[in-house]
Order: sequence, then C-alpha cells, then structure tokens
Amino acid sequence: MGLEETLGDGWRQVMGGLGLFLVGAIWGSTAETSIDGMFWPLVVMMLGALGAILGMSLGAGGAHGESFDLKTAVDDMTEKLNELQAKLTGGSDDDDGGSDDGDGGE
Repeated sequence: MGLEETLGDGWRQVMGGLGLFLVGAIWGSTAETSIDGMFWPLVVMMLGALGAILGMSLGAGGAHGESFDLKTAVDDMTEKLNELQAKLTGGSDDDDGGSDDGDGGE
C-alpha cells in the first residue's frame, strides 16, 4: 500500500507539510528558549501542520474524504442529537401544551 493510496491525491502536500513541520521542530530544538527565539520556529511548525491537514482534506477521496466533509459531519451530528433528544423526552415529538419560554411555567 503506497502513500497515494493511504493519503489520497494530496499526499505530496501532506509530506511537504510534515517536512516543514519537522524543519520547524528541529529549528526550535536548537533555538534559545525565550519567546523571541521560539517565535519563528513555532510559526514554521504551524504552517507545516496546517499544510498537512489541508493536503489530507483536499486530496481525500472515498470514505476518508467524508470524514473531512463539514456539511456531512454537521448533518450527522444533528441527526444524532435529534435521536438523543427523542430518547430523553420519551420518543414523541408532540407538544405537551407547556410553555417553551424557559421560565418553568412560572
């Protein structure tokens, strides 16, 4: 199983991002431990991590790509929350005639 099969079409960007992250980590390990000395290595590490994540999300296909699809994730979460709410309220969506203004009927 090759990198392209594992990571999808964006595997080159993922590897580049991880390489950039590694460069920032090595640079940070040799830098002084003050805020001024760690700023640029941390920026390089963050850019590398963001590049790798972007490569995974844009180049992903199939079932792996669905995990990065925001609309699908939100729809799945909404469905699960609706199911949980139905279980907690007894499974009926009927209005019991009570007030929904949150003051507890007072």
